[in-house]
Amino acid sequence: MRHVARAWAFALFAASANAHAQTDLLGAAQAALAHDPVYAAALAQNQADATKRKQGRAGYLPQVFATGNVRYGAIDQETTGAHFAGGGFGSSNGIAFDTRAAGATGAGWAITIKENLYSATKNADARQLNDAADAGDASLRVARQTLLLQVAQAYFGVLSAQDNVAALQSIRDTALEARNIAQGRFDTGDAPVTDIKDAQARADLAQAQMLAAQTTLELKRGELSDLTGAPQGAVRPLAGSAAVESMSSGELGDWQSRAMTGNPLIELRKLGIDSARAETSRYRPGAGTTVDAFASYIGDRVNGAGYGGNSSMRSNSAVVGIMVTIPLYTGGLRSAKAQESAALLTRAGLDEDAARVSTAREVRQAFLGMRSAQAQVIALSQALRSAELQLDANRTGFQAGERPSIDVLNAEQALAGTRRDLAAARYQVLLDRLRLAAAAGELDEAQLETINAMLH
Repeated sequence: MRHVARAWAFALFAASANAHAQTDLLGAAQAALAHDPVYAAALAQNQADATKRKQGRAGYLPQVFATGNVRYGAIDQETTGAHFAGGGFGSSNGIAFDTRAAGATGAGWAITIKENLYSATKNADARQLNDAADAGDASLRVARQTLLLQVAQAYFGVLSAQDNVAALQSIRDTALEARNIAQGRFDTGDAPVTDIKDAQARADLAQAQMLAAQTTLELKRGELSDLTGAPQGAVRPLAGSAAVESMSSGELGDWQSRAMTGNPLIELRKLGIDSARAETSRYRPGAGTTVDAFASYIGDRVNGAGYGGNSSMRSNSAVVGIMVTIPLYTGGLRSAKAQESAALLTRAGLDEDAARVSTAREVRQAFLGMRSAQAQVIALSQALRSAELQLDANRTGFQAGERPSIDVLNAEQALAGTRRDLAAARYQVLLDRLRLAAAAGELDEAQLETINAMLH
């Protein structure tokens, strides 16, 4: 029993340690890729789409069919007015003869080889199947990038929530410290009672705000846990501002160019155009004609009761040939399909235009957002240094009895808020950088690993 209790104690300790272990960005992304059901469905769909290339190639290869049948019934055949001729028998006209197989059993079989020599429909099928396979790859890239971006957003959401809790806790702790000092001074007659009340009110407010912030933090951790499938504790914060500030933003035009050539959504729209163009090729004049080569071997056997005895019929045939099929009239179906496919081709082109406009907008928003956040990082870094000096001066004045506690509390609140805003600006730089990479089709684990190196 002691061994069992010890094992349970160890398991509980390990679970507790894992729940409070720090999670890094790359680890969270890898866990999400292994856990997320939406991404798993995209992987399965990609595997299904990959088979379409084989389906497209199969249309150009010979096809072999084997058929067979068994049957039971009666066969009666009557022929009149026939001509008969044979060596040594002369010839006769007006001949009549009957054949009969009552209660007959029969069996038949056939082996046929068929190969298409020309078919605009089959060519269109092959192009569309290949396009569908390529679209499956592009769709998987979209799903992968979407998930990685969701993980990054959730991860930095947890970081922001942690920063907010830490800022409020710092304000509360400072307020409680100021209240205790003011209480001591009040007891000795060196400070008014308002210093105590101000500090206590600020501590109470910070405590109430911190409770709400902790709830928000748990919700953010829950969002990240939903993506990764693992319990989440603290996440690793940024190592410092230098790494973020030194990140190259590049030029907007360069990002736009990379997005136009690398964005998977634009690639999907291009494939849509090619597939729509293949559809129109089915209905060009003369495109309905097909040419097939074929070879068949056919056998048939029937046994039954004939006139005065057993009856049997046997036949074997072997044929090779070429078959040409030309649609002469389809009730207007082909012309209607031609009009439909032309309209859909126009729509596919417009869809690509819309995807390019949307992608350009995403790049512009992410680029300008990153540039703005970088500027905020520089300005807030200076503001942080000023807030630290201001707090030090007010604390010195408060300890010397020259400043009221409210000045220290205001300075501490300004410092905590500036520190929190600076961290948020850094997170925004990184998120917008990832959004740029996603717009250009470049977001992958390597991008996350670069940012992960900036985290403690």
